Amino acid sequence: MRFSIIHRRAFALLAALVFALGAATSVPAQTATQTAAHPSLGAWFGASFYAPGGHFLGGETDRDLFLAGVRAERTVWSSRSFALATTMDAIPLAIVTRNPYYTDHVVGFAISRRGERVALLEQTGRGPVYGFGANPFGLEFFGPRVHAVRPYLGAAGGFLWFTRNTPEPEARRLNATFEVGTGLRLARGDRSALLAGWKFHHLSNAWTAPYNPGLDGNVFYLGFQRR
Repeated sequence: MRFSIIHRRAFALLAALVFALGAATSVPAQTATQTAAHPSLGAWFGASFYAPGGHFLGGETDRDLFLAGVRAERTVWSSRSFALATTMDAIPLAIVTRNPYYTDHVVGFAISRRGERVALLEQTGRGPVYGFGANPFGLEFFGPRVHAVRPYLGAAGGFLWFTRNTPEPEARRLNATFEVGTGLRLARGDRSALLAGWKFHHLSNAWTAPYNPGLDGNVFYLGFQRR
């Protein structure tokens, strides 16, 4: 029960992010005319080695996570020192390592943390599972620039679809995701920048299946952005 309550709170935070995104993009006309919008495009690649597991959100361990994304970003507010931007990520490739292979043969039953009866499927081995998805809702808050370097905080929510149930046979192929993190942006001239950062990444089926193990990752990533 504790596990399900935590997941509900996590996805409540995701809903709050979506609300905040809508508020940020609904800037009054007068304010919008005072802040120039700067659209940009970029790409990034990140990796997390060995999922931490535990009872915070995702319970799975001993998995690596690799993500590759393409990002569209638009500044919606800025001042001399700070700025706020909305982001959208397309994720053409996601990989989770050591994910079970399985058959439809039921080898037993268990009771989930939510008290539901779960059929356990026969596992035949482990290997990588591939997926894709998107983070359509994202926000970034930029701090003061120090020479060519600018720090930022970010959060995003979306989904990943995998070629088989992830991270366990009794879960689902489709998983909801959210992430929060921080990073540095290194300006390269007036129109482009290099990115380096860290983000906590969570995926789970949000209790759309009786079993919802969840998978967390500490993702370190590199990328670039160009206006």
